[in-house]
Amino acid sequence: MPIERLIDIYEELARRGRLGAGGPTLCVVAAEFIGVSGAGVAILPSGGLMTSLCTSDGVARALMDLELTVGEGPCVDACSSDVVIAEPDLDSPQAPGWVSFAPLALAAGAQAVFGVPVRIGAVRLGALSLYEQHTGSLTESQSSDAYLMASVVGRAVLAHQAGAPLGSIEHELARESPFDYAVHQAAGMVAVQGAITVGEALSRIRAHAFATEATASALAGRIVFREIVFDALSREWRETWTTTR
Repeated sequence: MPIERLIDIYEELARRGRLGAGGPTLCVVAAEFIGVSGAGVAILPSGGLMTSLCTSDGVARALMDLELTVGEGPCVDACSSDVVIAEPDLDSPQAPGWVSFAPLALAAGAQAVFGVPVRIGAVRLGALSLYEQHTGSLTESQSSDAYLMASVVGRAVLAHQAGAPLGSIEHELARESPFDYAVHQAAGMVAVQGAITVGEALSRIRAHAFATEATASALAGRIVFREIVFDALSREWRETWTTTR
């Protein structure tokens, strides 16, 4: 189920955060979660010039640099698309549009490449880039996971843009505190517990945190460690342990 896969994503991101894992965690987790050789994230600021947010490895970085240099490739196309851009065999491309990118991508070590749009509503934020070292299309489950991962990337992009200048589209969108993977992991768990949407779960977490004078992160930690649960029948929070003085 999508909600269970979403929990898996946030659980892994939160785990790496607790371990203090450095580097491009978001892109590394994207590649591992979807099951591809590597991944990258490109963002599209309000000025329209695509830039790189992160890449999972050297090949992904080389592919991203290629797209930024030649102005063509899966991310470039996905930034203006509503569907996954796929080229399962760069040796025999289905579409002849990437005249410069395709041969250079092959030389960099990719045999197949894909671009997944990253959007929040109607607003285009960028794209998730994927590559494989062998030819072949994404499976149905990989495509589903790619869209799910793109939704996580979208929220991370908003947090990344939180420091954008006043008046830019990033500033208008980024109204949340810095992205906290643990809060979203907890929201996935609450959504399952209460049979509600992740959005409603986030709202309930924030409301309960405010009511109990706690931070959302602190409450999320208690939810993750199952010290407190959301009861589906009573629609109330329930402590699963008590402290003694």
